[in-house]
Amino acid sequence: MKIKSLSGIPENASCLVKEQKPRISSIAFDLAAGPSVARFNRVSGFTLLEVMVALAIFAVAAIALTKIAMQYTQATSNAILRTKAQFVAMNEVAMMEINKEWLDGTQSKQITSQGETWQIDKKAQATISPKVQRIELQVSLFNVDQDKVEAGVGHLVFFNHQTES
Repeated sequence: MKIKSLSGIPENASCLVKEQKPRISSIAFDLAAGPSVARFNRVSGFTLLEVMVALAIFAVAAIALTKIAMQYTQATSNAILRTKAQFVAMNEVAMMEINKEWLDGTQSKQITSQGETWQIDKKAQATISPKVQRIELQVSLFNVDQDKVEAGVGHLVFFNHQTES
């Protein structure tokens, strides 16, 4: 006599289906398995603490990168300003040579050049030769709104010589 199953599946077909073992659930097992399994019974993913630590690391890195970018921008603008001041100083030297100007003592003047207002301070010093003088030029950025010199940006020293006319 053959035994028929009520579900319509023959009894010898049960070897094809895997038996599922009942899940062992205990507090000790959950604690030993780790925090992510203990709380949520999951295997992958990040906890809130892990996400917060990652965000803190990212924030510190972002602040450092922002500071570096700001320093780079300031250094670039200072380099541009120094370059402009150097051109202003070289133009002043060229004008003194073209006009055959001989400087006695000190002299200051303000000019507008390179899109900025500059103050040029010149100071003459005697040398061993009476026909040669040492001239120091200090080029400073002049703030027109406050009517004062901000800071010395460029410095140039050259030797001026008298020519026979």
